This record gives sequence, structure tokens and C-alpha cells, in this order.
Amino acid sequence: MHYYVITGGPLTPEAAGVIGEGEVIAADAGIDFCLAHDIRPSFAIGDFDSVTPSGLEQIRQSGVPLKTYPVEKDMTDTELALSMIPSDAEVTVICPQSGRLDHTIANIQLASRLHSEGRNITLDDGITSVQFLSDGESLFADLTRWGDESAVSLVPLDKTIIGVTTEGLYYSLNNENLEFGSTLSYSNKPEEGASKARISIVQGHLAVIVGRAV
Repeated sequence: MHYYVITGGPLTPEAAGVIGEGEVIAADAGIDFCLAHDIRPSFAIGDFDSVTPSGLEQIRQSGVPLKTYPVEKDMTDTELALSMIPSDAEVTVICPQSGRLDHTIANIQLASRLHSEGRNITLDDGITSVQFLSDGESLFADLTRWGDESAVSLVPLDKTIIGVTTEGLYYSLNNENLEFGSTLSYSNKPEEGASKARISIVQGHLAVIVGRAV
């Protein structure tokens, strides 16, 4: 089962195109996005301090179950939503990659931690996609959405990422180490004709961020 968690923030209409077959969960102001794009969530969760009053009332009247938590809590609404999803499920968090920087960083850190615990999780807002790698893993980044204008950045989330190897990217890496704070592996592009890129690591935690270069 694929789960989609929709958060609040400055989501563009492109985000709706990310949602496929599966269960949808609206986290607080994600309710407003669902209503704007005729998406019916399985349930909505949060303290509901960000959703518009009209949106909250509309979703309540529609019969969508609400899981309400106090404003003073130890988890964000997004983390609450993720805690409701089976650990073996595939998850896409529809969340902005712009807007409030603290929210963006929090979502990347949260997703990285959950990935390191064995969760299959991606962040996407229809414009930028963020996937994660941990010790000994590899992934294929699908570049078809952006084509030749794809920009691929490998962002270290640990002090040192050991043994990074790439295929299908113009600037290739072959068992290289990446250091936290270095921009060496930012803004790469596909090899001519490549529709996907393979990235693998030996040790560490790495974010693979794909968007449009222009």
C-alpha cells in the first residue's frame, strides 16, 4: 500500500499530480490543499491550528474522520501522520521544499531518520523530489519529470559519506567520499539520453534531491 501525507505550506498545483493510487492523509493545513484539488483523504490529523476555519468545517461536514491533538505536543502534525502508517508501507510526503526553512529542514531530518529505521519514504512537492540512502543502499532516481533540465544534488547528512558511486550523471563519482558542508556533489545533470540515475553508497546517510535546473 502506498500512503500519501499532505502537509500545509506553499504547495503548488503540481503537487496534486504526485498523488497516485493509495491512501491519503491530510496533516492539518493539508486539508485546504485536499479541498482545493478535490482530494478526499482517508482521515485528517493534527492540532488544526493552521487549517482555515472554513476548510476544517467543510472536511468535518464531509464525514472525513478527524484525529485531533493538542497544540502543545512533542511531534509535528506530519510526524503524527507518519506514526499512523504501517512501517512496511511506501510513503510519499507531499510537503513544500520552499517557504518556512525550519519546516523544510524538519521534514528532511524526519524523513532521513525514518528511512534509516527502514521506512520507504520520499518527499515531493511536484517540483522537487527528495529520496534517501543509508548504509549499503542504492537507488534509481527517475529523471523523466525534468528530462534534460534535471538537476541532481547529493547532500551529505553525516560528517562523511563513504563510497559514493553514480551512473547516468554527467559528473560521475566512483567510490568517492563526500563531506558534510561540501558542495562538490550539487547541481549535477544527466548524461545525454539518460532517464534515470543510479546512486549507491557504502556508509552514511545521503539525501538525493532532484528538481529542474532552470
